[in-house]
Amino acid sequence: MSLDRGLGQVQPAGDLGIETRGSGPPLLMIHGGATDAGSFAAIAPELAEHYTVIAYDRRGNSRSRLDGPPADLRLEQQADDAGLLLKSLIDTPPHVFGSSGGAIVALELATRYPDRLGTVVAHEPPVPSVLPDAAAQQQKYEVVYQTYRTKGVQEAFHQFITIDPGQDDPAADGDYPADPEFGPRIQGNQEFLVAHEMLPFTRYRPDLAALRANLPQLVLGVGRYRAKIATRIVLTLADRLGTEATPFPGDHTGYMWRPGEFAEKLHAALT
Repeated sequence: MSLDRGLGQVQPAGDLGIETRGSGPPLLMIHGGATDAGSFAAIAPELAEHYTVIAYDRRGNSRSRLDGPPADLRLEQQADDAGLLLKSLIDTPPHVFGSSGGAIVALELATRYPDRLGTVVAHEPPVPSVLPDAAAQQQKYEVVYQTYRTKGVQEAFHQFITIDPGQDDPAADGDYPADPEFGPRIQGNQEFLVAHEMLPFTRYRPDLAALRANLPQLVLGVGRYRAKIATRIVLTLADRLGTEATPFPGDHTGYMWRPGEFAEKLHAALT
C-alpha cells in the first residue's frame, strides 16, 4: 500500500482532515485533546519508513468540521469516525496508536473491533475510572468544567493542564518545529476540549473483560518522564488487565519532542 502525503477529507460524520504518508502496513494515529494530526508531524516521517501512516484531526478539532452545532463528543462517535475513515482508505487490518484522549479512542476501538485491527497502543489514556479513588480524580475535571462555565476558557484550560503536572522533559522546550502552523491552528481546540470533550472522555469506563480477552494485541504505554495520575492510571489499568505497562521515551507527548526514539520504541511494540 502506498498513499501520497496530503490533506484530504472524508465524511464519516462531518468532514475529517486527514494526513497520510509512507508505505507498508497501515498505522492509524489518534491525537489527544486540544491538538490535531500535526502533533505527529515529527514522528510520522520516522514511521513512514515502515508504515502507511494515517493521522487525522478528530471531529471538532482544527481542520475537521462538525456537521452541526458543537455538542459533547461520544466515544461511540469517535470509534465510528475512525472505523469509517479506515474503511474508506484501506482494506487490511491497521495498527493503531492513540495518545491521551486519542488513547481512549484506541481502547474503544480495541473493544469494538478486535478482529479488524492489528496491534493497538494506548499511550497514557486518562481514564480515572480504573483508580481506587476514581470519584476524587473525576471531580477535578468536573471543577474545570464549572470554571469554564463561570470564568471562561483561559482560566479553565490553565486549571486543566495543572491537574497532573509531570516531570520536566528537557527535550520539550521551545516551539514545535515539525509543523510551524500547529500552535496557531490548535488555539480554538482548547475551548472545544473543556466544553465538549473533557468530561465525556474522562468519564469513560473501559470494558476490562473485552480488553482482557484481546491482550495479545493491546499495549499500554507510559512515559519515562512521568506525571503522577497518568502513571497511576496506566499501571492500575495494566494490573487490572493482567499485563504490564510499556515505557516510552519522553513525557505525555514524547512523540513530538523525541520522535526518533519514540518511533523506534513504537515500531518494536507493533512488531
